[in-house]
Amino acid sequence: MNPYLVPLGGDGPGPLRPHDDPTHEDFYVPVDHTLAAFEQFKASIGDAAKIRAKGRLVVALGWDGCGKSSLLNRCATHLKSVLRQDDGQCLVFSFTDACRDSDSVEERQKAVCQCLIDELDDRDMLTSKHRKKLDGYAPKLKYRYLGNHVLGDTAVVILLPRIELEQEVESYAHWTHRNLVFLAESRQVEAVRAHWPKIKSASTEQGTVPIQLEVGKLEPDDGWAFVQARNGHRTDGVVYPFVSKETIRAVIAAKEFSIGELHNLLFRLFEEILAERTNSGPIGSGLTDEVTYNTITDFYFRRGTT
Repeated sequence: MNPYLVPLGGDGPGPLRPHDDPTHEDFYVPVDHTLAAFEQFKASIGDAAKIRAKGRLVVALGWDGCGKSSLLNRCATHLKSVLRQDDGQCLVFSFTDACRDSDSVEERQKAVCQCLIDELDDRDMLTSKHRKKLDGYAPKLKYRYLGNHVLGDTAVVILLPRIELEQEVESYAHWTHRNLVFLAESRQVEAVRAHWPKIKSASTEQGTVPIQLEVGKLEPDDGWAFVQARNGHRTDGVVYPFVSKETIRAVIAAKEFSIGELHNLLFRLFEEILAERTNSGPIGSGLTDEVTYNTITDFYFRRGTT
């Protein structure tokens, strides 16, 4: 098996989702400030009573592939744990694919809100009176109504589709309400930073403070930490091609990589190597070649990272 196939069971690399599969927690690697961001989140989120009373908005910022989704999924898992300590319930919903990139902001927001209503309806949490009330409301009032009259002792954590406009982040700051936690991500780092005072002001009106988390590029030793972690999780006993610390450091020094780019590059490179070795002989033999800097760069320029 390709040592870079994480999460397991998929067709290729993807975000870790420990709120769906607890085993994913074991695959987190402290690179590109993700651990520091997660510790910041835990220190800032507060206890169950505060979250239930006011809700919260959490925003993860960073460029493509830097681990924002995996970070927020880990935050969702932590919230699940915190919010179940007071004997209440917690539901985590991922609506990251609820809309298309071409949809307008209004269409996106309506889609997310409708997804939440549908999920609650499927769990028999909505009465005919609830549905009738909700039909006539805009998203802001729908969230307020759900928090006040539907959720009861159930907190809801909502993973939002990636946001490109800072005004959309501000909308969710206005809509934060009791028992509702929004987890948002954006690659528009500078725009959201510049707009943060308005986002913070909108959250303050709801009696809460938004949490801003940032992740970034890989540090010189981050790539090697990632490679070691992935090798350490192997249980198949196969001797894979050797990759040295110096090689990975040289790759990271030659180009700014996100963790997602490095993960995808190594996964696809090892897919090719394993396919070649499988065609030439039994897997487990002939796999002791070294993956050099030239091996990686040749593959990169021949195939790219996507």
